[in-house]
Amino acid sequence: MLWLAATRPLRRSIMRPPSFATYSTQRGNPLRILFCGSDEFSCHSLKALHKKHKEDSGLIESIDVLIRPSKPTGRGLKQVTEVPVASVARELDLPLITLPKDTFTSWFMKQYINLIVAVSFGRFVPPRLLNQAEYGGLNVHPSLLPDLRGPAPLHYALLNRYTHTGVSIQTLSPDSFDTGTVLSQTPLPGIPIPPNSTPADLTSLLAPLGASMLVSVLESGLHLPLHQDVSWKPPYPIRHAPKIQTSARQIPWLTPSISTLSTGLPSENHLQEIAHQSHILGPLWSKLVVRTPRQEQNKRVVCDDISFIPNPSSPDLPPAISSQIQSALDKCKEDPWAEEQILILEWLQIGELNEQPPEYYPPQPEPSDLYNQFSAVAKGDPITDAITNTISSTPTEGEKKKQKEWRLSLQTAYFPDPESGAIYLRDPIRGGKGLLRIGKMTVNGKPPKPAANVAAQLGRTVTDYRGMHFDEEPIGKALKPSPKTEEEGPRDEEMTLKRTRVMMRKIHVY
Repeated sequence: MLWLAATRPLRRSIMRPPSFATYSTQRGNPLRILFCGSDEFSCHSLKALHKKHKEDSGLIESIDVLIRPSKPTGRGLKQVTEVPVASVARELDLPLITLPKDTFTSWFMKQYINLIVAVSFGRFVPPRLLNQAEYGGLNVHPSLLPDLRGPAPLHYALLNRYTHTGVSIQTLSPDSFDTGTVLSQTPLPGIPIPPNSTPADLTSLLAPLGASMLVSVLESGLHLPLHQDVSWKPPYPIRHAPKIQTSARQIPWLTPSISTLSTGLPSENHLQEIAHQSHILGPLWSKLVVRTPRQEQNKRVVCDDISFIPNPSSPDLPPAISSQIQSALDKCKEDPWAEEQILILEWLQIGELNEQPPEYYPPQPEPSDLYNQFSAVAKGDPITDAITNTISSTPTEGEKKKQKEWRLSLQTAYFPDPESGAIYLRDPIRGGKGLLRIGKMTVNGKPPKPAANVAAQLGRTVTDYRGMHFDEEPIGKALKPSPKTEEEGPRDEEMTLKRTRVMMRKIHVY
């Protein structure tokens, strides 16, 4: 029996080596870390902790890695991709744990863990686990907190056109995301953001810095109570960085762009904002309305290789396209009521019912009949729209329960480039000199094709030339009927309605 009792501590030491407080109270007990991570940003922190563990096991005694379960992705959800931090954990020969059912509910942490480190994990660590760990939890956040709290700070720093950013090491709050005590932070004004950066570029810039700052916090004992907040106080209202939803990747033809919404500042050029949004978020999607004599179809189109051309005389614009656009501008100036054949695409923008339908896109014209009718449709009031030839009535309670979204359609003229296969669009609502270039399109998940080929298949030709608004004025001016002269006499009412027709041809409310 005495021999058996003597062997029990030995068996325990095989499972986990005993801890010895070899450091002063400034550094605390050796750390037994539960690392929660997922993406490339978190991989840098894991590698830095492992390197420090190998160099100084008295500071970091052990590291266990917790990951979320892999989820099916891609078309048909047939592809399952494991998070990058899992392969790093295997390379470093670290214990790897998968969070069952992607939730901490009914999941129990090993008793020996005394610090939780969460980096780009995407799940809220509950208070019961933070209370169990002797030193609570830490987080590496790629922003100058409290600015850009949320899961997508890299994206929003770029969408908001920040010139500087940084990294913050904070404690894990038991109440909410990104509200812990900031223990360390990049000195102001922060790290300069290189021009034309993408989220991947910012990850490469900030991930090594965040990993180094995390190790420094542990070395200096800043993770020990009592914590001191060293965060800065932004002179402007704090901006947030919520998750990038699928709706954020929709082309905002009629609504403000995601960066305009997050900052509350007006954009100088709407097409430039769309191109900027594509540069940060990748390919954007929209829907094309395909009309035939017998039916109307809405096809989902993913637009890629998007860029902004400042004006028709830009050297980035092919000479053939520049000549076409200049010819259109000249004709429009000569006779804005001329009816010429022109190629168009009809787009459909979709919005959730909990989102406010556009109220100032397009700007309020004079007279205000169209604006008032548009607002009435958004509010559900009954109207008869003589201009757009659309009738809407107040939905019943049963119909309201079925409503899922609002839809608005508009037309854009396009100019195809046969050499590159790209198309060039002008802003049909707000006017302006700029052009939007779209290089490739993917229709309903099929392989990508040159945008000119897709436009030739799904676009059509119209003769309402004035409606394309090739002049540099917004739609408000285009809606005004041309002044009548004594020589012309009274205008035909049908022709007046035709000339005041706008490109937002149909308003759908479901």
